[in-house]
Amino acid sequence: MITLKKDEKRMITVFMDADSSNRHSGEETDSRIDSGQARMTDRRLDVILAGENASVEVVGLVLAKNQDEKSIEANIVHAAPNTKSNVNIRSVLRDRSTFAFRGNVKIEKGAKGADAYLRSDALLFDEAKMGDDTPALEILEPDVKAGHAATIGKVDEEMIFYLMSRGLTRDQSEKMIISGFIEPIRNVILGSEATPESNNTDSGQARMTNRKKNES
Repeated sequence: MITLKKDEKRMITVFMDADSSNRHSGEETDSRIDSGQARMTDRRLDVILAGENASVEVVGLVLAKNQDEKSIEANIVHAAPNTKSNVNIRSVLRDRSTFAFRGNVKIEKGAKGADAYLRSDALLFDEAKMGDDTPALEILEPDVKAGHAATIGKVDEEMIFYLMSRGLTRDQSEKMIISGFIEPIRNVILGSEATPESNNTDSGQARMTNRKKNES
C-alpha cells in the first residue's frame, strides 16, 4: 500500500517480463525499489491519495510470449481534494499469451477537483489475446474528472508483408512495429538504451520502481 500525503507526487513504473537480465529504470539511487513504500504483491498495486494535491503517475509495460498468462491490478483511491492519478499500461503479447489489466479507481465523497485517468493499450501477435481490461470507476463526488480508454491492435500478415516488401526481414519488421508501439513509454520503463530485443520472455517476473517526482 502506498499512501501519498498533502502535495506529495509519485512516479511508479511497472515492467513485467520473464528475463531477469533486462534493465529497468529503477537502478539509480534516486529511483530504486523502496520496499518500505512500494511493493508489488501478486501483481497488485494499491495507492491512496490521502492529502490534498497529491498525485501519482503509473506507467507500465508488459511483454509476454508462449503460454504466458499475465495480469496487473491497480487500485487507486482519491481521498482528498484536487488529487490526480494517471495510469498508462502498454502490453506486447505474442504466441498464445494473455494479459489482463484491472484498473479500479474510487473517488471518495469530498474529494472535489479529483482527476483520474486509466489507459490500456495492447499489441497482439499470432494467437495472443487480451483478457479483462474493463475499468471500474466508483465516483462518490460529482465535482471531478474521471476517464478511461483502451485499444487493442492486432498485427496481421499484411502489415508484416508490407514492411518486408520495403527491404526488411520478418524479424526486423516485427521489431520495428514493437518499437513504435512502446516508444511513448520506452524511456520511462526501460531506459533510453532499451531495444525491442528485450522481448525475450521465458517465465514470469514483475518489477516495480517507485520514486518521488521533482517539484517544479
